[in-house]
Amino acid sequence: MEKSNWSCAAIDHGVTVFPTGKIGPCCRISADYLKPLSELSNSERFADLKTPEPPDACRACIDDEYRGMTSYRTMFNSLATTQSGLQFVDIRNTNLCNLKCRYCGPHFSSQWARELQHAIPIVSAVIDKKLLITDSLHWMYFTGGEPLINGEHWDLLEELIATDQAQRITLVYNTNLTTLKYKDRSIVDIWAHFKKVDIKCSIDAVGQTFEYIRSGAEWNKVNDNIDILQKLPVNIVLSPVISVLNIWNIGELCEYARLKKIKITPIVLSGPDYLALDVIPDQLKQQALTAAKPLKQHIDGNTYNRIIELIENNQNQCLFKHTISHILLLDNLRNEKLFDLLPFRDIAQTEILENHEYESK
Repeated sequence: MEKSNWSCAAIDHGVTVFPTGKIGPCCRISADYLKPLSELSNSERFADLKTPEPPDACRACIDDEYRGMTSYRTMFNSLATTQSGLQFVDIRNTNLCNLKCRYCGPHFSSQWARELQHAIPIVSAVIDKKLLITDSLHWMYFTGGEPLINGEHWDLLEELIATDQAQRITLVYNTNLTTLKYKDRSIVDIWAHFKKVDIKCSIDAVGQTFEYIRSGAEWNKVNDNIDILQKLPVNIVLSPVISVLNIWNIGELCEYARLKKIKITPIVLSGPDYLALDVIPDQLKQQALTAAKPLKQHIDGNTYNRIIELIENNQNQCLFKHTISHILLLDNLRNEKLFDLLPFRDIAQTEILENHEYESK
């Protein structure tokens, strides 16, 4: 990455709306950079990011490009047109969700907030559609929460259809794919009006492992919805979050993807740190490296190398007891048994239960 060539189309042409009522040029910007929603009407809202050197707030893209991975910056630069004004909109304006995934939390899941007994479990930012739907808009990304139960998402799409603007717009989703309907409306009917639809299915494993990692999901229902989507003119990829929770069974997901003829574009978990791949202890390192091998045939080399690097370096293995505690506590609260599907029992017993206080030194 040449520092003198640093530029990002999202600075001038992008907006991401967060549940907290804050905005940024994209979802990977540092959280401490985010600005109030009131800045949405300011065309120069992110002008302070136009610096000769890569700005500190863009550390996620800087790191990705350093490792040779495709960054959000390079993606937006490739998508940009010569038009001025807003071109890219990322809507994650609510934490409303029907699941409580193991590595999520109340900020992005209302089900997590309910479980933790937050006084206000659902948090949403109200968007002025007039500020988002511009003549230059051609790319919209929806995530959540769960976008397919977000009423504002449906209203935005119907507004675009009603004003004959849908045909120029590409829709991109991260969805848990637990439903394709909202009240009496079908997303299949809505998508037919748009230029292109890309769907990143948030599926980390198959069967019971999937149901425990994404608490509240039903594997058979999600599998049925994938079958429905494969009959439509939409692009589908599996977008698993690669973590200490699913690396052991990732081969099963790779086989599922092969049989369904679906690509895998993984997200390598960076936080919470106690669920990332670099907490894997030395005793399980080789097992994890072997378990990861099927991914090599399905994902790009740089991402695969990053996964292997995290496992081999395991610089946060000191957090592994926290990993165990987190898994077992959620198993207890939710009456689930994810711990039983993971290869942690022997190490947990040795590290936590055995008392070596009176052994001779």
